[in-house]
Amino acid sequence: MPKKNQSKAVYLIFIFVLVLASASCTKPVYTVYYEKENYTEFTTHPLEIKAPTGHKLIIETSRRCPGQTLCTGIEIKINISTKNRFEFLKGKDCQFVADEHIIDLNKRDYKFSFDASAVNSDGTSGSAEERWLAWIDLEDFVHLAESEKVTLFIENYQIQIPKEKRENWKILIDHEALVATMDDEQKRVYGDYTETPVREARRREQLEQKKISEAEEETWKLVKDSENPDDLKFFLEQYPDSPYSVPAKLKLNQLLRTN
Repeated sequence: MPKKNQSKAVYLIFIFVLVLASASCTKPVYTVYYEKENYTEFTTHPLEIKAPTGHKLIIETSRRCPGQTLCTGIEIKINISTKNRFEFLKGKDCQFVADEHIIDLNKRDYKFSFDASAVNSDGTSGSAEERWLAWIDLEDFVHLAESEKVTLFIENYQIQIPKEKRENWKILIDHEALVATMDDEQKRVYGDYTETPVREARRREQLEQKKISEAEEETWKLVKDSENPDDLKFFLEQYPDSPYSVPAKLKLNQLLRTN
């Protein structure tokens, strides 16, 4: 094979590997814990659909749980966004029809932003971003995830959302499937709560108890061979109910007799 063709073949293989790697990194649902606010948000990979007008719409669905738990969930947030030179979503009626079930999206938050420095594909400058944020009941979302036919209506425009594109929505509300999407560290935290989520207060209590136990263990390692009685006194003051309190008292008495 000529060197030119060999180089081309290697290049194509390299591109193919990159594509596969990129696809493998795409998660159906992303799990993010916000430590400061103390909640976990589960968000589906963005679903991209095209309106009859040519507008590209991005749909993300998510649910939020207190702390680091897999709660049952009451409401699901639906985020619909689009970027274009002009407004498209503002003021329009919107609803989903899942088989025969109608889900109204008109109780929503609307956000608009404009980037004058953005350059569009046709060479023009300026891009507007619009977002609808709506919350729907879990029961309604189950219809969206599992119905055979789902249509998004924006005024008189109808946009079909194929069932295969809604697979990630099913994962969002299926605890066992959701845990399967997580990495190993996340599974350690959330894996126990696929059946019956514990209350966050109990979860915090368990974590605090673990921290105390670890601190107690480390402190005992530091003082157990000490020849200073004050070190043993400090340990007994900090951890009077420790399982190490008996050997600590014996060691302290020995040191006091010696001194």
